[in-house]
Amino acid sequence: MNRLPDTFAAAVGHLETLHGRHDADVGVILVQVDQLARINNSAGTAAGDAVLDEVGRRLENFTGDEFGQGAHVDRLDGPRFLIVPAAALSLGALRAQERALHVALAEPMVGDPNGRLAIRIAAALITRDEPVAEQLRSASDQLARPASARDGAMVHAALSQGEVVIFYQPQYDVASGAMTGVEALLRWQHPELGLLGAGALVTAARAARMECELTEHAHRVALAEMAKWPKALGKLRVSLNITAADLGDPEFADRFAAMAKQAGVDPDRLTLELTEQAMLSDPASAAAQLAQIRALGCAIAIDDFGTGYSSLSLLARLPIDYLKIDSGFTRTIDGSDRDRIVVRAIVDLARALGLLVVAEGIENERQLARLAEIGVATWQGFLKSGPVPGDQLLALMN
Repeated sequence: MNRLPDTFAAAVGHLETLHGRHDADVGVILVQVDQLARINNSAGTAAGDAVLDEVGRRLENFTGDEFGQGAHVDRLDGPRFLIVPAAALSLGALRAQERALHVALAEPMVGDPNGRLAIRIAAALITRDEPVAEQLRSASDQLARPASARDGAMVHAALSQGEVVIFYQPQYDVASGAMTGVEALLRWQHPELGLLGAGALVTAARAARMECELTEHAHRVALAEMAKWPKALGKLRVSLNITAADLGDPEFADRFAAMAKQAGVDPDRLTLELTEQAMLSDPASAAAQLAQIRALGCAIAIDDFGTGYSSLSLLARLPIDYLKIDSGFTRTIDGSDRDRIVVRAIVDLARALGLLVVAEGIENERQLARLAEIGVATWQGFLKSGPVPGDQLLALMN
């Protein structure tokens, strides 16, 4: 359990003070970190505490910049925070700030071993007519509660209205520097908030049990775009992400094969990525599905390797071609002996099993030099390029 100080009573006091000062209802913003349990389980509660500290710091910076002196950020129970503006703002005014707040929380979290968080943000109106504490608890509980119907409607709208877009992060050969592939990453083109990361949409799909529909739609978009790429991009290997829900669907492999065939994309150009957690949720089913996918000609990669409950016996039994080293290791590889030892051990293990290694999160030349020394073959990261739309790949390659 993460034991950072909760300030629910302070939040109630701030709201009651605003009610008295302005004699008006008060709009607030609630923020929830959705994947704290994953971080606690994979990296320990100290890492979870570090993430919450970082979220709190960013919220304080945002609040100071956007709402000025007198605004407050209060920690509620669990992984939830409350922003109380200094003035009695309307819900409309607060919702106009949601996009900027998503951006402020979108950068990778140092304490999160995966570097990515799913964040829920909601504005709520605290009226003068009812007890503040009861309203605040109700709003907080509503944010925390999976709202399947609402989330399902949101996901359905995103899929049917063309709001799901794909960005591609280039992957480079360590030795030659040539672009050899890309990772296809889902983005949400929100009609009001603009371009958002995948976190909110993935969280909604999970709550509504629509993960398979979201994955299939993202794959269709990526495959259709690949089919239209110019000849110069024709040799790029494209990595597509899949989830535990996909592996649990006995028809997934056949459906994916049909999609690739319909798009006219050679399966030899495709890699399917899954996390260790997805692989371990049902090893027998995963093995059968992955073997079927690999028989098509696709490669298989384990993403974020080293951050979960790594099972070496499963690595030996499952049909895998690549290991992707998590960015949490590579960010400090140029300064941390421990992380360098871990990366070298992963590379040696991969070689022994006949696997290739891809390093994520490379941000500077020192990290790249360390990878070359250790023997990593392929890398991706902001040193050369973050994720970009497909129509920008040719310029990057040239």
